[in-house]
Amino acid sequence: MNNATRLLVISLAFILSGCAYSPKQVEASRPLVNQAASTDLQAMAANLQQPLSTLPQGATLSANGTTFILGQRYVSALGQECIELQRNRNDNHPQRGVTCKKGDDWYLMPQLEQASISNLLAVQ
Repeated sequence: MNNATRLLVISLAFILSGCAYSPKQVEASRPLVNQAASTDLQAMAANLQQPLSTLPQGATLSANGTTFILGQRYVSALGQECIELQRNRNDNHPQRGVTCKKGDDWYLMPQLEQASISNLLAVQ
């Protein structure tokens, strides 16, 4: 009985000490999404609106000197239907991007801010 009481007291102390601990609060030194870019969405060309809703993955579309290859379709965390895109412009520098449907129209989504790994390391 004496050992059982000690075990109960030690277990209770561990449980209470875990509840009393609060983790260190961390603040970001820079935003992940550029706020200026996130409010000004660029609508996809009018001739791409309907094909984006119907064409399958791997299909190719062209508009205004840019070729788009449709990637995987998914639902974003905001509940929007989205498609991964590979964009090839006339300068042959492919870029990855995303288009999401808001209402009845498709919009190019702003890219996340790019940072070097050294900027992402936590400083204590």
